[in-house]
Amino acid sequence: MSHNLPPLVSLRAFEAAARHASFKQAAEELCVTPSSVSHHIQKLEDWMSVKLFQRLNRQVVLTAEGRTYFFTLSKAFEEIGTVTELVSQRQSKTPTKPKLKIIANVGFVECWLGSRLAGLQSLMPDVQLEIAFGQDIDNYLKGGADVAVHFGRGDWPEFQSELLRTGYEFPVCSPELLRGRNRLNSPMDLAGFTLLHEDNTAGWSNWLHQAGVTHPTLLAGPILHSTSTIFNKVVACEGIGLGDDIVAADMLFSGDLVKPLDIVRESDYSLFYLRLRQDVDNHLTQVFRDWLVKELLAHRTKAAVLRESKPFVAN
Repeated sequence: MSHNLPPLVSLRAFEAAARHASFKQAAEELCVTPSSVSHHIQKLEDWMSVKLFQRLNRQVVLTAEGRTYFFTLSKAFEEIGTVTELVSQRQSKTPTKPKLKIIANVGFVECWLGSRLAGLQSLMPDVQLEIAFGQDIDNYLKGGADVAVHFGRGDWPEFQSELLRTGYEFPVCSPELLRGRNRLNSPMDLAGFTLLHEDNTAGWSNWLHQAGVTHPTLLAGPILHSTSTIFNKVVACEGIGLGDDIVAADMLFSGDLVKPLDIVRESDYSLFYLRLRQDVDNHLTQVFRDWLVKELLAHRTKAAVLRESKPFVAN
């Protein structure tokens, strides 16, 4: 049988560089120079006639073709490692607990998943759960997780993905603001406050467009990369955040946050379940998936009141 395979040394260089998202770190792992890693990857790209990395000023980023290739190649390397351990009989003599690594958007973990992990752990008491943060698919691939829960558009043909839920967005503020001088009674009143942005200004920009509000200072507030930091600043009356009926719901029901306005916008991004690896225990991923679907369904029913076109203040 003929095997149309590129040089193994080039494959090792690519796999390490893709996993670390860094030629330098890959070089340190392989005990070679960064220029050697770059040379082998260039050789692989020439052999395949396709670009696997975008080479930016201070970083390298996988192309769409690179992500697809890394997804399959990393599984192949894992299988080689597993069968090598088996054949050489170097397995650990100490039995270890099965492990399930879940990676998800920071805000989803901090504001929704984290407080519900005890329920998941009770379903799999003999499994070690590992929860990691990630922002995009490249993070997830590099993180070596088994499954992911990700806000996005569902455009990942290389993975098994399942739509879980679409969020609905609205401004959230501290209940103290409703008692203050500068009342928040209409979208136009937002011009008197600092708007807090998550990752970029697109979320607020889209909501304001639907609300028909324009003001030169509305998008001038700070851009933060942590949902919990934004909500903490909102609770401290340091600004207005854009929440939704998923990540902001628990704080709305507890009374820490309120929904002061009646305009609700369907989010551009939905929550998806992604199975990143095919070699992990099917039973573990299925238990997690079924638990997640059930919890989100129950939560969606409870959060229906937040999707209504009216303010919400917990009793």
